[in-house]
Amino acid sequence: MADQTGGGRSRATAEDQAQAQSALRMIKLVFLINSMGLALWFPRIPEVKAALDLDLFILSLCFFAMPVGVILGFFLAPPIVARLGLRRACTWGNAAFLVSFVGPALAWNAPTLAGTLFFAGLIVATIEVAMNAKASQIETTLGRRIMSRCHGFWSIGSMLGALVAGGCAHLGIDFRTQQVIAEPLLALAAIWAGLRLDADAPQEEDLSHGFTLPTRALAALCMLPLGALLIEGAMMEWSAILTRETLLASPLMTSICFATFAMAMAIGRLSGDWITDMFGPLRVLVASALFAAVGILAFGLSNGIPMALAASVLVGFGISNIYPITMSLAAVMPGQRAEKNVAAVAFCAFSVFLFGPPFIGTTAHLIGLPFALALLTPFGLIPLALVMSGKVQPHPTPAQEA
Repeated sequence: MADQTGGGRSRATAEDQAQAQSALRMIKLVFLINSMGLALWFPRIPEVKAALDLDLFILSLCFFAMPVGVILGFFLAPPIVARLGLRRACTWGNAAFLVSFVGPALAWNAPTLAGTLFFAGLIVATIEVAMNAKASQIETTLGRRIMSRCHGFWSIGSMLGALVAGGCAHLGIDFRTQQVIAEPLLALAAIWAGLRLDADAPQEEDLSHGFTLPTRALAALCMLPLGALLIEGAMMEWSAILTRETLLASPLMTSICFATFAMAMAIGRLSGDWITDMFGPLRVLVASALFAAVGILAFGLSNGIPMALAASVLVGFGISNIYPITMSLAAVMPGQRAEKNVAAVAFCAFSVFLFGPPFIGTTAHLIGLPFALALLTPFGLIPLALVMSGKVQPHPTPAQEA
């Protein structure tokens, strides 16, 4: 049997399988809690914008602070993860990230908002690398795909967080009160789940030298999810502004629209492992690209809430499995350990995910938000172009090797 990740993929014992099943439940919970804490922020961005009296351009400049923190964080993440181990990095990195999102609720002007977002971005890199690498490790032990389901729980968390935020807004609970209460409680839940993950597999390679740029073979995989992450970031940070200010939706309906998008992503990801096994990753990537491109075009040009809701479903389904499939392909790519491949893909993907929305906001300041979102349509077709060009090829999965 070929060694695909530097650690081998031998069949696990029954005890290992039982531990991995328990760890699978906990890593799903880690993903869910992480996204729930993040999603509490997105539906309430219009309120922060109004409270701080920011226009689209200034708000976009504030949004730039988070990706700057993320880029710095990804250079620090590998040695931090190496020192802490995946389980401890998932536990304490997640808790720290959740607590950091109290910061935006305490901001009193644009510079303080930017500063709090920079700090949150600095922390998110560690948990992003740790939880994806831990999921890959559990996937190896179980000998079957689980990455899409893990990301499905991330989408469920986004949906729940959006609904909680919308409910708080509907009940008149201000953003500051919401964050000061909810985020620490989620951090405690993250610690509880993280401490119940299984022990880390032995490390056969020193990861303490920090982030390294992707190899040529990995570069195509780094490009693969960029369009999907760009569209996802746009939906998370600008869909609430579009539905609230352009379509004149209520705060509750604004949250429902975002939750619909997150629910479609969750359904797509929870069924994604099965769909990928049935049709193969390349066919799923092509279909996903087409759905995503059509969906974001329809959402940007929506003329009412019904069309926006339908487009949100299409976008959610379209982008749902592109990033998880990319992570699985990167984790089994020969040449170096999964953690380094995951860090390289996550660095490129998260840079676009977080840098994209500020650029969209700047463009919206010039041509309007609906057209700025519609301009993302070609980016949704990136997976289609890479697959058709032959630059993305599947590698053996844990299930195939077992």
